[in-house]
Amino acid sequence: MNEEEKSIQNLTAYKPHLETISKKGIALIGVLLLFILFGVVCLYTQVAKGHVVTGMRDNVVWGLYIVNFIFFIGISYAGALISGILHLLRVPWRTPIIRMAEMITVISTMIGPSYILLCIGRLDRLPNIALFGRIQSPIIWDVIAITTYLSGSIIFLYLAMIRDMALLRDNPVKTAKWRNPIYKFLSVRYNDTTKQKELLNVSTDLLSIVIIPLAILVHSVLAWIFGMTLRPGWHSTIFAPYFVVAAVYSGTGVLIMVMWIFRKVYHLEAQITKIHFNYLGIIMIILGALYGYFTFSEYLTSWYGSIKWDMEVLFRLFSPGEYLIEFIFAVFIGVLVPIIIVTVPKFRNINSIAFAATIAVFALWVKRYLIIIPTLESPLLPIHDLRPEYVHYSATWVEWGLTFAGIAMFILLFYLFSKFVPIIPVVRTGEEKDYSRLRKVVFEKQMKKAIKENKKGDTITTGIVILLMLVASSGAMAQDDTQVQTVLKLEYFHVDSLQSLTGTLLSRQEGRYQPLEGMEINFKLMQGGTEKSIGSALTNEKGKVAMAIPEEVLATGGDKGLYTFSASFMGKDKYGKSSGATTMKPLKMEMSFFQKEQEKMADLKAFEQDKDGKWVPVEGLEVQFYVPRTFSLLKVGKGKISGGAASLEFPTHIPGNALGYLTLMAKVEDNEVYGNVEVSGTINWGKPLPPVKVIKRGLGDTDAPLWMVYTLIVLLSLVWFHYMYVIYTVFRIRHLGKQ
Repeated sequence: MNEEEKSIQNLTAYKPHLETISKKGIALIGVLLLFILFGVVCLYTQVAKGHVVTGMRDNVVWGLYIVNFIFFIGISYAGALISGILHLLRVPWRTPIIRMAEMITVISTMIGPSYILLCIGRLDRLPNIALFGRIQSPIIWDVIAITTYLSGSIIFLYLAMIRDMALLRDNPVKTAKWRNPIYKFLSVRYNDTTKQKELLNVSTDLLSIVIIPLAILVHSVLAWIFGMTLRPGWHSTIFAPYFVVAAVYSGTGVLIMVMWIFRKVYHLEAQITKIHFNYLGIIMIILGALYGYFTFSEYLTSWYGSIKWDMEVLFRLFSPGEYLIEFIFAVFIGVLVPIIIVTVPKFRNINSIAFAATIAVFALWVKRYLIIIPTLESPLLPIHDLRPEYVHYSATWVEWGLTFAGIAMFILLFYLFSKFVPIIPVVRTGEEKDYSRLRKVVFEKQMKKAIKENKKGDTITTGIVILLMLVASSGAMAQDDTQVQTVLKLEYFHVDSLQSLTGTLLSRQEGRYQPLEGMEINFKLMQGGTEKSIGSALTNEKGKVAMAIPEEVLATGGDKGLYTFSASFMGKDKYGKSSGATTMKPLKMEMSFFQKEQEKMADLKAFEQDKDGKWVPVEGLEVQFYVPRTFSLLKVGKGKISGGAASLEFPTHIPGNALGYLTLMAKVEDNEVYGNVEVSGTINWGKPLPPVKVIKRGLGDTDAPLWMVYTLIVLLSLVWFHYMYVIYTVFRIRHLGKQ
């Protein structure tokens, strides 16, 4: 049987699906139209009453609409990438599924941007994007990229249908004959001549080469809209590849679901076989593993980075009362279930792979939700309106109605398209090979044998693990019966005119010291064998607590000029008692600055109290000099006090502020007699900072960088040049058909 006879035979088998609609099909169309009609009611309600009928507020300005936009745009890229790559590589099993992938691309790219329109409050301002849009804005990039991508996807789908249009032209349908003139027009007089075939193949190959990087670029642009925003959870360089991998992962899952549905409905078991599900399942788990890797890398770096606002988002994701369940489903179940089903031969069949794809698709929709909502619920500035509907987002029936209306529209357009054009190509190009031999998986028996051999070893290993767990748990129970040892360290600080005590409470557990938070520490003055309470305070998250020394305590004169303080922790729950003490002698330091000829000096004077309470000069005390910098103290010198004074040449080479003001600090650190004493002074002897140079940024300035404008123009020109060439080639094919 030659190729033409095979194509006619394929068309004859598929023609009943084109010419008739079953009762179930009519019922499906009716149900889908009801969903769409309900969506129209929701749209009218939103337009008439405003966005107040949605869950979006000043805080969470995006909701389900943006989630659906990202989801639909994402699944469209899988169709373009899969169909383009399979076509270029001439993969032998591609033919029955390649048109479904192309249809997913076109339909989802049309539906996705409509959710952006639903998110806009003033649709009358939509033309301003074209009239006044700034070329340096990623939103404009997204509009241009999606428009270009949709145009290329439609052309690519049309090129792949020309041969089938020609076959339908030569074999007209018997019902709904109004379609026959359309088939004739779309076939562009294609007669499968050598020259026409060459032109069509070259155009399809050329567009495949263009559509693959374009699909990657479009979703990267969408990711940059988030990544260029200084929002916790969004501002990340990994977002572009993360979005692309997640998009292709979800799109592959949608393709598997579509294959499974049409295989059942149209009885395409002979064309869509298990090998298609196996290969697409392998592609899906590879993408799932990459998606899991990117997810792990993103959360790992954010967690250890410990940026306050990033941690706010992570705490929301990990909190059982907020998004923990959704997080587990999107990140763990959505990745592990498909991998387990596809990799284990016992679980791997057509239905289970379709189920795994469904799990992956739903998980990726939830992941898009987790990207949008928790971030917007964690604003950088505190929200003033604390009503629950303003702080936390909750989608309303209007948003859910429009969401299901979009899904219904996707299914309806797919079903109607399958009634107008064969869902699988009926014309064979001669490139395909018999793939029935690929159905056997040679390593299934080897896997079963390996599992059986390791079963005994697994049992022994499990027993050892259980035994170790019992031993560890008994040791832990024994530890619970004893109190945890605590350590309390007390230090004295004198900073300028403020004198205070600082206590640090730590617990020793498993050989490590951990800070204790929320524990009460009591401070006392020890004088003449008596104790006088100063006050008490609770430790912070670092186990530290500070207590200012009252003036009346210092006025007592101490015990011959010495002051002894103690701090005690009385124990709580499983933590034992501990205490600490310190003895100090008051030290008074004064800093001044003087200039003699060209020398600029800092002068430090230090006095201590004698037994009679008089202030006398200090001798032989070491002092360190520092200059505060952004993250730490910069040491600039040290000195030794003699006769109650020390001096230091002022560090004029160190930058100060714009006016040259620089702060110099003198510190006595951890001295056995005086404790920690610090004094500082500020003068404009530092090196003035140079004037701030304003650097123009593409996103923040009115003028875009020329390199960006030129790059965008060149790339768009190249893409549209290829589009025009392909369209010109179609007209050449039509012209050759006249001859």
